[in-house]
Amino acid sequence: MGRRWTKLAAATLVLLSAPLPADDEIGFRLARKQLVIVPVLVDGRGPYEFLLDTGSTMSVVDLALASDLGLKPLQETVLRTASGIERISVARVERLDVGSRSTRTLLVLCSEMNGVRSLDENIRGILGYNFLSRFRHTVDYRRRKLRFEHDSAVEGTRVPFDASGRSIVVATGPLRLQLDTGATGVFLFRAEGLDIETDARAIARVSTSNGVGVGKPGWLRRLVIGDASFHRVPVTLMPQTGLAERVDGLIPGTLFDSIYFDYESGFVVLNPRRRPVP
Repeated sequence: MGRRWTKLAAATLVLLSAPLPADDEIGFRLARKQLVIVPVLVDGRGPYEFLLDTGSTMSVVDLALASDLGLKPLQETVLRTASGIERISVARVERLDVGSRSTRTLLVLCSEMNGVRSLDENIRGILGYNFLSRFRHTVDYRRRKLRFEHDSAVEGTRVPFDASGRSIVVATGPLRLQLDTGATGVFLFRAEGLDIETDARAIARVSTSNGVGVGKPGWLRRLVIGDASFHRVPVTLMPQTGLAERVDGLIPGTLFDSIYFDYESGFVVLNPRRRPVP
């Protein structure tokens, strides 16, 4: 059988941006050319490398780091990912810092993160919605910068959040796809009516925050998102579990050159442009 990891090449588009104070912009690295890894201080210690993941409702600290930091379990919750459902411990950090931004008393999940760390063993946690939603920011894949924004003076294709106020769901044809910076490619839970080529002999191994799943690789002939069109897109067909209850699939942030996030107003801008200064 063939086996491969799902990957997508980023679209080549131009970002125009105004200069901002240095402390509002931090560099990041891309693990496997897809995953945004940023330096994070936890309770004043670190920095540790965290995955910036818009598909994760909660931030996560790996179990070994949680033990080193002395984090104590407060309760248990259910974590849903592309590979299924798992019960997991919840703890509290007193302070979490990313560049010039910080938040106090943040609840985090404590997980072994076997799937994510199989992609990059240096990842020690995940920055999820409960941190990211507090700040307007731009993920600039072309320059590999995370920029915290002072205002919403950007132009471009706006995509509203869904009714939950947490997920960023893109409608394209019959599909509702969640924009997920933690995804390593396009994943589909439903493929009825889509023009997809597949190889019956091939399988794809898929890493998530709680393990490794198996899907079927293929090619989607055309994908249109806003004013961007992608052709012969690599996709992985996944079992209809976990996230499939809410969306038809996932798309990675690296489809775009940059993305502006405004959780307070409830939208993102794909490939944003700064408005000209009068």
